[in-house]
Formats: sequence, C-alpha cells, structure tokens
Amino acid sequence: MNEVFARKIYDAIVEDNISIYHKLFIEASNEDTIEYWKLARSLYQNIDDQQKEILFHIIRQVIIDTISNVFGTLDGICYLSEDDWEFNLTINGQDTDDDLQDTFLAYIEELIESGELI
Repeated sequence: MNEVFARKIYDAIVEDNISIYHKLFIEASNEDTIEYWKLARSLYQNIDDQQKEILFHIIRQVIIDTISNVFGTLDGICYLSEDDWEFNLTINGQDTDDDLQDTFLAYIEELIESGELI
C-alpha cells in the first residue's frame, strides 16, 4: 500500500505542481499584481533555456525533499523541536509501519535509475 501511496503522492504533488509552475512562468501576465511573481518571471525571462531547465530541476528537487521531510517526520525519523510527537498512520486501514519516507525515496530512486529523473 505504501508503494502505491508514494507514487500517487509523487504524481499529485511533484508532477502536478511542476506543471503549474511551468505554466505560471511561461504565461507571464503584465497584469499580475503579486510582486513575488513579477520578480520570479523577470528572473525566468532573463535566463537561457538550459538555465530554465536547471531551475525546474531545482524546483522539483525542493518539492521532493519537502515531501521526504514530512514523511520522515510522520515516520518518527525527523523530529520537530523538542516536543515528542507520535503518529500512528494508516492508509486504507493498513499501518504504514513508519516506512513512508523510505518508500517514497525508493520510488524516487527508481525514477532516477530509469532515467525519468536526473
């Protein structure tokens, strides 16, 4: 169950958000009132195609690292400050066995080995 969940999380969070970011950078709007996006688009428009590709690899990796850290926290591997948090997670009634982070990272490793990710 963890494997299916890890793949679904990757598709829904990593790939879907990369598509959203790509669209936001490509479809620049002069009417945008959010200063952050004006600055981000300005940066994007001033770099070459290879740098744009690198930027999206960085964004993808940041998303992957964030998911991994959240899973590590839920698995009890990463800790939040000095507080003691205990999670008992199930997916469709099955215990995750504190293995979400390892399962997710194993899937990422599969994608790298298959050449789908660098």
